[in-house]
Amino acid sequence: MYIINYAETVPNTTIRLGATNKEDIFTVSSEIGNGALTYPVGLITSDEVVMAGGRAFIDNSDTGENRNYFLHSGTVYWTFSPNGFRSDSIAIIIHVHSIGRFGSAPVTTSNGVRPVISLQPSTTYIKGSGTQEIPYII
Repeated sequence: MYIINYAETVPNTTIRLGATNKEDIFTVSSEIGNGALTYPVGLITSDEVVMAGGRAFIDNSDTGENRNYFLHSGTVYWTFSPNGFRSDSIAIIIHVHSIGRFGSAPVTTSNGVRPVISLQPSTTYIKGSGTQEIPYII
């Protein structure tokens, strides 16, 4: 088990959701970013999960279980956040465990994904819960 430290569990840590270099801003348009995307969909990051209420496995006395936030789905899904490499050079990626806490696993593991889209700060929420039956209206 890899122990992961996040802003929630590490004092004086800052979550960063934005990029400072235009080339690091993956967009469809080259006017506001690098224009490298065909479809503006990506994977959620561990910082975004923390901001939604996710938490990390701290130590063996705390399971990190958290089922009380909207990103908890009861299934395991990958984030876009790396956690390092194994000794055989296989990448280790952070995932959200089925009980709602963070974990990490090699990329050779089969997990689900949680796609996200990024909206302009000026986007206004009108209504909806984000389900298939009651989609968001923005």
